Amino acid sequence: MAEDRFVYVQSATSGTVDGFRVGRNGALTKVSTVTGLPAFAESGMEGIAAV
Repeated sequence: MAEDRFVYVQSATSGTVDGFRVGRNGALTKVSTVTGLPAFAESGMEGIAAV
């Protein structure tokens, strides 16, 4: 659908990014998880960009 909206959440401690579809009422539905990213448990490094 052309009107789908998504939000992405990075977890630096586990090295994952979760993708959620945003419903019309604002509800989130988890649609994907990307694994295998470097984990930064000690440093607290965070950062994500999505278009």
